[in-house]
Amino acid sequence: DADNRVILNVGGIRHETYKATLKKIPATRLSRLTEALANYDPVLNEYFFDRHPGVFAQILNYYRSGKLHYPTDVCGPLFEEELEFWGLDSNQVEPCCWMTYTSHRDTQDVLTIL
Repeated sequence: DADNRVILNVGGIRHETYKATLKKIPATRLSRLTEALANYDPVLNEYFFDRHPGVFAQILNYYRSGKLHYPTDVCGPLFEEELEFWGLDSNQVEPCCWMTYTSHRDTQDVLTIL
């Protein structure tokens, strides 16, 4: 049903999903979308966010599947920044990705000591 679908243009890449999908994770930027927001374009009937589209694909998949995986083609701090923007908790990263995701923190700690 077209009334239940929402189009999200993230960094020039259009993603389409259902409004109910975005409500699965409450108290996040995507769960609170309304057409009154400045980033909604009524002509195109879409929301535009100038954010990293590759990371967003993983974030949208988290809403769909309930599992947050870390994309290994981006650095940890960028992924953290995107999670923060979308209002997501980095502690929700899946166990299979956790070590890879958190390794940048260990590296930063060592560099701080040096």
